Amino acid sequence: MHTQRSLLLAVLAAFTGVALAAEEPAVPPASDGPAMKGTAQAIPESNVYDLLTKSETTLSAIYYGRDRQDQTPGSNNGDIHVNALNLGLNFKSGYAWDHLGFDAAAHAALRLNNGLGWSEVLYHDVNDKSDPSEEGRGKDKSTAVLSQAALKFRQNADGQGLSARLGYTPISIGTMGTSGGLQSHAYRGFEGKYKFGDFEVGYGWADQFRNEWDNQFRDMTNKWHQNRAPYNDGSKIDYVHSLGLRYAPKNWFVDVGFGEGKDYRSNYQIAASYTWQLGADSLTATGYYIGAKYKANGLYSLDGKKPIADPKREWHASGSLSYTTGGLTLMGGYGTTHSPDSGEMNFRLTSWANSDNRNFIQTWGQLDDFVWDGTKVFKVGLSYDFGKVGVAGLSAGISANFASGMKNGPNKADTKAEEIDFNVGYTVQSGFLKGASIGVYPAQLRTHGFSGKADRNDVKVIASYSKTF
Repeated sequence: MHTQRSLLLAVLAAFTGVALAAEEPAVPPASDGPAMKGTAQAIPESNVYDLLTKSETTLSAIYYGRDRQDQTPGSNNGDIHVNALNLGLNFKSGYAWDHLGFDAAAHAALRLNNGLGWSEVLYHDVNDKSDPSEEGRGKDKSTAVLSQAALKFRQNADGQGLSARLGYTPISIGTMGTSGGLQSHAYRGFEGKYKFGDFEVGYGWADQFRNEWDNQFRDMTNKWHQNRAPYNDGSKIDYVHSLGLRYAPKNWFVDVGFGEGKDYRSNYQIAASYTWQLGADSLTATGYYIGAKYKANGLYSLDGKKPIADPKREWHASGSLSYTTGGLTLMGGYGTTHSPDSGEMNFRLTSWANSDNRNFIQTWGQLDDFVWDGTKVFKVGLSYDFGKVGVAGLSAGISANFASGMKNGPNKADTKAEEIDFNVGYTVQSGFLKGASIGVYPAQLRTHGFSGKADRNDVKVIASYSKTF
């Protein structure tokens, strides 16, 4: 790990600690500043020091362990073995003059022992093939990064009116988002939102992106490798941008978005949800639709294919019903996908990475999103909150996906897939470790010879604790 990366968290911690250390007032009464030099007069009162006095700093520690095993005879190309510790520092300033502030975040992702595969929680060096145990598949490494650094603006303290962010920042508006990860992925760009009552309209723009498994922000390209050396054959996608509108009164919401990756792909989406209160019980319906299309003769390059003269409209739709009574929640869902050009539906405005807002998918599983071309998938699940029977903090669940119609490539019959997911988790309810949690997530996927993905067994363990000062 480079020295400057090793020092990064310490520097930020020392900086934010300045705001936390002062016990006694360091300014004259009725003033935000010291006396002006050469006089006994205090600097006129303002709230510029709210940047620090009303700031908050969150320290987090997350353990992530995973053992994913490829079940293809004679192959382990899909295997992932990882034990990692993620240490995070997230500083959120107050607002000077009640309007201007800044946020900064850093995290260190530490590899605890030897592993295998692309874990997507550690920095993955695609060029390091020095360790024979990694089988020439690149190497996960420890690293520390400055993951966010952004200026922020708000018009009103209650969140109404205009707000904006500029810099290295998460963006969540329209079809742009930062799905997944232990710590947030982020863009180099800006977002602006205007909220009036329960309505919010906004716009986001970015020209670089950093995944959690990368150590720097990079230009977005039409190739999976994002032009990491020694690769350099990706064409740059100059920018991505999206317009979004959300209406979210009590018990329901509608979210609409339109997005574009310049010369590459455009998309649009609508998601909606409504909850009916049935006495002490509740019923929630959620639906999601996204449509997309590559640019004609644009930068399309999936698996080295050439630009498409006549791209096809691609789409995914899924919906679910969830019924909660007492501590029990029952869920059923259905999804279908038409994605002839991508093969597997591309929710992004680039070719790869987690720069998307796929969180509305209602029929995903731990090992697969079930969004392959032709897929029709049913999902059923149940979960239970044991707090309703006196064991506060304990929960467990099980779900299953049953998919058919998955296009299996030229001259091959369609295939099917099934996945079953379990989860059990516990969150500490009191004491010094209040909020600490641990979850175990076993899963099994069977794809019946599908060319897109092999059979897999999987178990993840995630434990986390955070403290805000």
